[in-house]
Amino acid sequence: MAEQGEVSFAEALSFLFDKCTREDGKPYSDRDVARALKDDGVDISYSYVWLLRQGRKDDPRASHIRGFARFFGVPSGFFLDREVHNRWVERIERSKEPAVPPQQRRGQAVLLRNFPGMSERSTSLIEALAAHVSSLESEDGAAAHD
Repeated sequence: MAEQGEVSFAEALSFLFDKCTREDGKPYSDRDVARALKDDGVDISYSYVWLLRQGRKDDPRASHIRGFARFFGVPSGFFLDREVHNRWVERIERSKEPAVPPQQRRGQAVLLRNFPGMSERSTSLIEALAAHVSSLESEDGAAAHD
């Protein structure tokens, strides 16, 4: 169990699995995520992903945390800092659509990759701006005319 102010890694990871979906709308499996992390250079097995989700393992490597953060499009602090975690949970819960990992976003992930060294706060602001502009275009039909 996480201490006051800490985030349970299993709680954080399970939340993301519950809220993020594949392009076909189905939930990600442990194998899906492990495969994507391996493709990104992270050494992890699907069984270890399952153990982390179940709370049977609770001390992942830094490379695992960074990999999960990149895959799900959240800052690494989502798994480590209660304030960051709560802010992102609220943001994801407020969203009208399922959370979409960066691999499925068209311009957002590419834009952010072009600015290495950008702070998590700045990255979050740009992601929020891109999501907001996208939602505005969806509401007024502008995206359909492109």
